[in-house]
Amino acid sequence: MSRPADNGSPAPELELPANFPGLGDDAATGGPYVDHTELRRVVGRLRTKLDSLRGNAPASMSATYSGPGTIGEVAGMGNVGPQETGQWEVASSFGANTEQAYTVLDPSYGKLLDHVEQWVDAVEKAIANYERFHQDSSA
Repeated sequence: MSRPADNGSPAPELELPANFPGLGDDAATGGPYVDHTELRRVVGRLRTKLDSLRGNAPASMSATYSGPGTIGEVAGMGNVGPQETGQWEVASSFGANTEQAYTVLDPSYGKLLDHVEQWVDAVEKAIANYERFHQDSSA
């Protein structure tokens, strides 16, 4: 596998589990079988989870708090540096390390959600295209 243009780590090779919902083997053809309805349900659930990770502040909460595991929480709770940890050398070093981790992880978290959302969009588009072209060729 080659490295991306930005010299980051290569994407991991992923293999779906044999029992992934909506995918299976077609006994008649010996090839793969894709259950479009089930696959739509899977990506719909994933899209719902992505929305919850992006976060929306509940009416009773601070506008800066958007829920556990959200981009807002990672940004707000992870932004700790030497100024928050004090002048004690060990605490200050911990604060500097945390600040560095935040600087790297904060934008990556948003990018991860963006990439998963693009994948979901691509799966939905592939299903729609397949169905449209199958219908057109069968008419």
